Amino acid sequence: MINVVHLHPMLVHFPIVLFMCAVAMQVYVVAGKGDLAAAECLPRMAFGALLLGTVAAFAAAALGDLALEHAVEIGFPKAELEEHEELGFATAWLFAVVTVLHLGARWKGIRLDGGKGWILALAGLAGVVLMVIAAAHGGELVYELGVNVTPVKP
Repeated sequence: MINVVHLHPMLVHFPIVLFMCAVAMQVYVVAGKGDLAAAECLPRMAFGALLLGTVAAFAAAALGDLALEHAVEIGFPKAELEEHEELGFATAWLFAVVTVLHLGARWKGIRLDGGKGWILALAGLAGVVLMVIAAAHGGELVYELGVNVTPVKP
């Protein structure tokens, strides 16, 4: 049986990849003078990746809360864990806003090209930067402190 504290690191890689792909596709579409809200393959794929990434990010954050509680119970420093938690939730919320704006534009038939498209794509790029910072911090927690990792027994 899988320990619930191990679900966070298993799931967290999905939003990382989905957000990077979504933002790369958004930048490609907007740089090519396209419309992010267009009913075309690439804009739809970008939106789909953004939506799935947002759902996966909140699921990973919820599972991260469980992992945080367990880590604190066994003696890891809460402040460092909470910093990672805050970065993760900030990333999830930033992408949630981008997703809702994108969804609203699609729903209302508002074009997301030119300046509007770039604003959305640049917000996504900011989200990717924030996500990489959160991921690096999470890596430090695991690889430097050994948070929720079974120690090696020689």
